Amino acid sequence: EFSYVLPDGRHYVVPPPPNSLGEQFVILAGESEGFRVRCEITTNSRESTENLDILVKPYWAPRGANRFLELVRNGYYDGVALNRVVPQFLTQFGIARDYEMRTNLRENTILDDFDIGEKFKPGYISFAGSGPDSRTTEIFVVMPGTSQHQLDFFGENPWETPFAMVEGDVEASVIARIFSGYGDMPPWGSGKL
Repeated sequence: EFSYVLPDGRHYVVPPPPNSLGEQFVILAGESEGFRVRCEITTNSRESTENLDILVKPYWAPRGANRFLELVRNGYYDGVALNRVVPQFLTQFGIARDYEMRTNLRENTILDDFDIGEKFKPGYISFAGSGPDSRTTEIFVVMPGTSQHQLDFFGENPWETPFAMVEGDVEASVIARIFSGYGDMPPWGSGKL
């Protein structure tokens, strides 16, 4: 049981019984759009930094949103490289700079979220995965200019569920200006792994 205070008094919330996996989720809608996370991204070969504001929407994907916020709070993404940048497709990151932290979380997967029908758009953010219930730490951002055909393909796999979005105009955001000259990884491109 927990409580929160509004102008009309204290309100108590009793979480529902756990599901078959022992999980309990309580999402308080309130008047909030979600949780804001500000990322500082180095651009132009470390010559400057720009902010990328992310709006986390737990009601889209509570497991994914919770894992992302947990990783942010624990500093997991501090200093990570954007390891896959493909214009008009996606930018991917999530391999921690801290080897011990990365190794400990590699096997700590989360279950897939239920599909609520939220369709991908440029700027949407999801965990990457390799099969059902395989999400760990790597996430991707759908890039500006992604074709409708590709947007329709995102979410076909059960582990691809958006949990957040780039706030503001994604076309004008720093994500649209990330260096992409290394190419995509094999087998989709000739870039290095």
